[in-house]
Amino acid sequence: MQNKKNNLNQLYYMIVFKFFIMLMLFFFFTLNAKSDLIEDENKPLKLGNLAVAPSQQPNPMISFGQNIVEKGVTQGFLLTTDLHGRDHRFTNIVPSILYGITDKLSIFISQPFTPQFKDRKFKSSGVEDLSIQFEYAFYNNVELTFFDQATLVGNITIPFGSSKKNPPTGYGATSFFIGETFSRTMIDWLFFVSPGAIFPTSHHRTRFGNQFLYQFGFGRNITNINKWLFTWMVEFDGVYALKNKIRGKLDQNSGGNTIIITPSIWISSEKFILQCGLGYTVYQKNFGKQNRDTYLFALNAGWTF
Repeated sequence: MQNKKNNLNQLYYMIVFKFFIMLMLFFFFTLNAKSDLIEDENKPLKLGNLAVAPSQQPNPMISFGQNIVEKGVTQGFLLTTDLHGRDHRFTNIVPSILYGITDKLSIFISQPFTPQFKDRKFKSSGVEDLSIQFEYAFYNNVELTFFDQATLVGNITIPFGSSKKNPPTGYGATSFFIGETFSRTMIDWLFFVSPGAIFPTSHHRTRFGNQFLYQFGFGRNITNINKWLFTWMVEFDGVYALKNKIRGKLDQNSGGNTIIITPSIWISSEKFILQCGLGYTVYQKNFGKQNRDTYLFALNAGWTF
């Protein structure tokens, strides 16, 4: 038993170590890239994915970040996700507002709630934790046929949800998120990579485990018709979660490693955004006894003001 516990500890430290090495390398290469070019001298061709304004260009559906819009631009979104598994279902509705403070800094406020959270015989519903996110684009490179961007993402959640419900609708305490994104949007293709981590705090000796996110994806322009953009995307979203502590005791039936692949279709015009995707859990290694996830349906609609 002790050997098994030691092996799990070694696995945990190895994953954490590799995660932060990856994050540091990512910082090193992006921060040492060439500085911003003057946009007046290098404007991309208005073709394919670049034919619309930056706020209307394709973004990930499930992965975090890449929410930089022009200064003064406001966007409203309504995201709906429905996660199904073995005797498990989690429906999530997320209204949110995105605002461009500057051309390089944005604020993204989301208030999710769940009309249905079912885990075996237990059910709950209600408001979840409020999220306030800032994102800063510290690197931009504009060329004729592509656009590169690297951002830092910081997020704080306010515990509007409940950790006492079963299943819980929130952490019951403030949590913090930090991550980084790098993306390249070309006329025909696009790709991104985004490592990050969530650090919940404790409340009444209860603390949910840290989560380490490793995400990447790619997509391709389908067509442009009368100022409408159509693009397909595929996202790979991995989460390694540590075990929870409930009232000071380690919950052996919590935490694990999950990877979901989500293909989606992006449609946008001058003001309207619609994205629809269907994800599938291709890998899941849970700690202890937990229900397994199977598939995820997601629909996101947005409007630019």
